[in-house]
Amino acid sequence: MLSRLRQVVSRALEGHARLAYRLGLRPNHVSALGLLWASLASLAYWRWCFFWPYVALSAPLLVLLSGYSDVLDGLIARLHGLTSRSGAMLDSMLDRYADVIIILGLWAGGLCGPLEALLACSGSLLVSYARARAESLGAELAGVGLAERAERLIIIITASWLEIFWPGALRLAVLLLAALTHITAIHRLARAYSLLQAGTTGAGEERSDAQGTRS
Repeated sequence: MLSRLRQVVSRALEGHARLAYRLGLRPNHVSALGLLWASLASLAYWRWCFFWPYVALSAPLLVLLSGYSDVLDGLIARLHGLTSRSGAMLDSMLDRYADVIIILGLWAGGLCGPLEALLACSGSLLVSYARARAESLGAELAGVGLAERAERLIIIITASWLEIFWPGALRLAVLLLAALTHITAIHRLARAYSLLQAGTTGAGEERSDAQGTRS
């Protein structure tokens, strides 16, 4: 849903990517940083009630940094000719770990229940798997669905700020993620099934990822 906005953001961050490259950062380094920020965010959610308000303020910022890294690694790869299948694979796997780690942190901190966390985790993974599997069969699914990774992170970040003033916002956000991710996975299944049955690929749609990330 935000694929076109991501393209605008990517163009705005090209200067950041060039600076990061001059500082010696390469796509895999930035992908690893994205996982690091997600892990720190997870720890912050876990200790949400113990170090108020510092943890509450830092957690959404760390999630934002993780999303920023996800955009930046692909930009560095594209702008400096460093795209590779191995890098795309690493980036995709680290993003999936980051998704799961953040939701586990929310559950460990008592900010959502185990069932909501399980449904949100499984839905997030199925959204990514649906696209990866469809594209391996030749069906393009970039931008299909309501809950790609950018949308999921925005929901968590927004709910994190709301949680400060409205306890329970993060639990509702995880419930929303659980619903939207499974709706998106089913939408992608239907779209891919339709394309593959018709013998078309949908390749006319512009791809949103620079390094092969499956969102």
